[in-house]
Amino acid sequence: MMKIGILTFHRSVNNGAVMQAYSLSKRLADEYPGIKIEIIDFHMKKVMNSYHYNFFNYIRDSNIFIVFKKIVKLFLNPMIIYRLNKRTKIFDNSINILPLSGKKIISDSTNELVDYINSRYQILIVGSDAVWNYVTRGFPNAYFPDQKIKIAKLSYAASCYGMEFYSYCENNKLNIKKILNDFYFIGVRDKATEDFVKWCDCTKKPYHTCDPTAFLDLNNLPIDIERLKSKLEKKGFDFNKPTIGLMGNEKMCSMLRNFFGKKYQIVALYEYVKKADVNLYDLTPYEWAYVFKYFKITFTTYFHGTMLSLRNGIPVICISLKTDFSKKHDSKTLDLLKRLNYSDWYFSTDYKKENFDSIKNKALELLSKNIRNEILNKMNDEAQSFYVFKNELDKLINNYKKGEL
Repeated sequence: MMKIGILTFHRSVNNGAVMQAYSLSKRLADEYPGIKIEIIDFHMKKVMNSYHYNFFNYIRDSNIFIVFKKIVKLFLNPMIIYRLNKRTKIFDNSINILPLSGKKIISDSTNELVDYINSRYQILIVGSDAVWNYVTRGFPNAYFPDQKIKIAKLSYAASCYGMEFYSYCENNKLNIKKILNDFYFIGVRDKATEDFVKWCDCTKKPYHTCDPTAFLDLNNLPIDIERLKSKLEKKGFDFNKPTIGLMGNEKMCSMLRNFFGKKYQIVALYEYVKKADVNLYDLTPYEWAYVFKYFKITFTTYFHGTMLSLRNGIPVICISLKTDFSKKHDSKTLDLLKRLNYSDWYFSTDYKKENFDSIKNKALELLSKNIRNEILNKMNDEAQSFYVFKNELDKLINNYKKGEL
């Protein structure tokens, strides 16, 4: 049987990372029932260690003042580490639902991984997610597979988001150019990564391919909906009260209270927010992806919070995180919203005065409308970019069947 391996960030303690891996692997399995689709169970050791929450990981920071504040905060609220550990265990269990390879490789070296890929798969897919940001992982790394990988390589919605590549050394640039030129197809998630590929002087054209959560089948998730509803009710979720979803911090929650008072139930996802009415920090990634449908609107700073809200047909207010990267490139969220013609849903704020009236007025406008079908249609249009990738993958599969791969 032909086998296709996917190399991505499936072991990140991050809802979006798990859901993009799940959605892409599920879509490929549905498209190619006669082919075995696997997520290669690889993780870099130095990155994996950062996801295991304990006292030292929690307080780690280069700024001694921030470390001191974290220690004080933990002393006043020891539940922080408990919640982080609980969430990590939930993710560890959730990852087992993915179609993982039979072998698990945890290493900062690529030698074992290269041998495994060459011996097991006929096609390698790199992505999606920020697999081409090598600030943390260093370069070279497994997500830039060089000529040692002897099988056909494609990228799907790969991103370098957050890495200011223009300031990186010429040697890296030349090596990345050689690597990307050896790819059969290059699919990127955002304009910044398209610029990255061009910066490398790669001769291959980069094509936009949507984040896999754009085509996530929400009606076929590995969840028990009734059990989820019961879980939410036990946490105080009132299904009879209009609800605002929150993926942000205490300042964002205070801003929403300032806007709406107690008219709306504020439900915090992923991060624990003290001032929220309900905290859902311990959902599985699959439950998290589904629960957006219970909101009237979502406020978030996160890309996949935006994606899953929209995939459920729920409007979203995106609050930008100001970074050095975003000074030169559109953020990944703004990049998405521009394609959907929703860039006026994107704001920056100091959570004091900046853009307060504009944010509130836009939220009230979105709450006054029923635009679910419009949102879903736009997300379906975004999902069509998958077929640019599929057409090239079809060619490779046909070449394999003819013995030409």
